[in-house]
Amino acid sequence: MSEVIMKVKVRIAASVMERLRAYHLAPGKRAEALSYLWAQAYPLPDDPDGGLCVLVPHTAPLMLFAPDCFLRQSGGNVQLDPAVLNGLLVRFAASSFNCLVNVHDHWFSEQATFSGVDDRDDRIFDRYLRERFEPMLRRHPHLGMARPIFNLSVVLGQQGLDARLIDGRRSRDFAPVNSFDVVGDRFERLAVGLGSAPQTLDEVFDRQRDFVPAAQQRLLAALDVALVGCGGLGSILAEALARLGVGGLVLVDDDRLEATNLNRWQGGSPASVGQPKATHLGERLRAMFPRLRLRVVDRSVFAPEAERALSGCDLIVGGLDNDEARYHLNRVALQYSLPWFDAGCAVTGVGAETDFRVRMFAILPGVSACGECTQYILWDRERTLEAFLDEATARSRRAAGYVLDAPAARTPSVYAVNQRAAALLETELLNYFCGWRPTATMISESWRAGTFQRADRENFPETPDPECPICSYYAGVAQTEPLPRPRAMHAATSLAGLLLDAQSTQTPEVHHG
Repeated sequence: MSEVIMKVKVRIAASVMERLRAYHLAPGKRAEALSYLWAQAYPLPDDPDGGLCVLVPHTAPLMLFAPDCFLRQSGGNVQLDPAVLNGLLVRFAASSFNCLVNVHDHWFSEQATFSGVDDRDDRIFDRYLRERFEPMLRRHPHLGMARPIFNLSVVLGQQGLDARLIDGRRSRDFAPVNSFDVVGDRFERLAVGLGSAPQTLDEVFDRQRDFVPAAQQRLLAALDVALVGCGGLGSILAEALARLGVGGLVLVDDDRLEATNLNRWQGGSPASVGQPKATHLGERLRAMFPRLRLRVVDRSVFAPEAERALSGCDLIVGGLDNDEARYHLNRVALQYSLPWFDAGCAVTGVGAETDFRVRMFAILPGVSACGECTQYILWDRERTLEAFLDEATARSRRAAGYVLDAPAARTPSVYAVNQRAAALLETELLNYFCGWRPTATMISESWRAGTFQRADRENFPETPDPECPICSYYAGVAQTEPLPRPRAMHAATSLAGLLLDAQSTQTPEVHHG
């Protein structure tokens, strides 16, 4: 019986990939080059074959070497000076990263594949890591934290790349990378090695082929998207994602259907009352889309089971009704380098003042500001901070007068407004993969005022703040840092109140659509 090959995924920030391409594939290049970067590897959840995901965030150290750093450099061969390599390894040992990535190029080739010389060199370096470097860390903890080291090798060609994980202790020392994703202003899944034959497109999505390219439709089918929140908005979003062609969904929600949900919960009936929302939604989707890869996590988003499930996905979609969960997902998105699209809606005012307001935002790790450093108000920061503080600190803040008590407000909800929010998110998500225009990071709409504001990378570029602890320290750390957990969940923060507050808050000017 043949051995099962472990699954390996790579997720790299677009800014890092751009620097690698500029260095290794510069016009007029005539000599092979070598670079190193550091990454964080973690096990893919619930993978019996020991699959691995390698994260290269926008903050990852990247070493690009000048010609005098090489002992030998020619058109088809390169060797780094041992003194330079030793210095690099000393710095890596002192870091918290656990994956060392070496990158070289076949600048003369269109589609890059590893050569026999590459095989020999990768095995030699891996033997050094296993027999000398890892034991050194165990014997001399002052040099760096003892930890298993993962060894990833990448070769770049003019139009493609190849990548593999090396571990000489396994019976198969080379494990090919299955997916190599570039997270930027749009989502790219690069072809690895010689690639595979294109999959046949499902005829269900035939009417999309005139505006969704076949490559993007196949990418959607290969994606695993986490939907957090399976309420009124989430039930519409789930069906919309499946109808778009997303191949895998992970549904996360610990709530049960109530009679008051039925006016807006898509597919709900009186017989559904009392059932777990995620489970019931999953059953409906299985009946509608038999080929859909589906996993139900009927737990709170704060539960460890939810974190494990999210860490194995490619993207997060939020249909949430509380700010504590949004604060939490902001950290998940940055720690696991996962793009996150979130939608919300509210009915405000009464009678002649009634307004239907919709908002969508996207957090693109390494590209856009996160929820903490953006100039937009994405959640009530005071209430959220209070929720995540330890009890002693929370008491002292209240005693000092820093916290004002506010009654929880019940937010009215209308099915049509949920539909509008879901449509905005679905359209922008499709744009993220097709690249028709820069991806929107914020959309805000008021029915009464007749306004539609859309901010993107062209009309209002908000890059990650270097001083933001989430965008800097927590970027790409995966499981090495614990996620924030609320000490006690408050009642859901009213999006209506937040939208009303935003009307009196100075916000950046954006172009109207």
